[in-house]
Amino acid sequence: MFNGIVEAKGYIKSAEVLPPTGIRYFIQTPNAGTPCKFQTALLPGSSVSVNGVCLTVTQCTKDAFWVDVSSETLSKTFFKDLNVGDPVNLERAARFSDRIDGHIVTGHVDVTGEVLEIEPEGEFLKLKVRYPKPFSAHIVEKGSIAVDGISLTVNTCTEDQFEVMLIPETLRRTNLSSKKVGDSVHLEFDILAKYVQKFLEKRNGR
Repeated sequence: MFNGIVEAKGYIKSAEVLPPTGIRYFIQTPNAGTPCKFQTALLPGSSVSVNGVCLTVTQCTKDAFWVDVSSETLSKTFFKDLNVGDPVNLERAARFSDRIDGHIVTGHVDVTGEVLEIEPEGEFLKLKVRYPKPFSAHIVEKGSIAVDGISLTVNTCTEDQFEVMLIPETLRRTNLSSKKVGDSVHLEFDILAKYVQKFLEKRNGR
């Protein structure tokens, strides 16, 4: 489990095909060549969120780590489109003693969305994203959504679009500052909304 507060911004250092259909990514963490706070806590077997996707660390050094991505994950994410040098959002798994500064994020991406508009408002940035209509029951205005693993508040939403406002700190710490119109983003809708919908469907006999 994660809480959607990005701890570090890493970069894709290399990618290697894992037969028959997987990919192994080598991810560089900040301060290349020297240990950083994020990196020193990682061990082989650790869970880590990479752009909102929960992956397992297979190997690590003082300033980098490896993760293997299966064909199932590749089919539900935009990882297959990542290039060397692309920035990625990183977060270690939460501990039971941690505060939840964002919201509960499982690291299981529901779907990819498409960036429709990027509009500067002073030092802030308004981001509009399109998502598939079947997920409209899981999103409400002023509710939470994870975009590339970042816990954000929904400003406005329709049945297939939503807007979020990005503050300067979020732009500085995450990969959203490099997004362009037409780019894909990983979306994970609020797990509590999913449970409520499931309960109501069962109660109503659907």
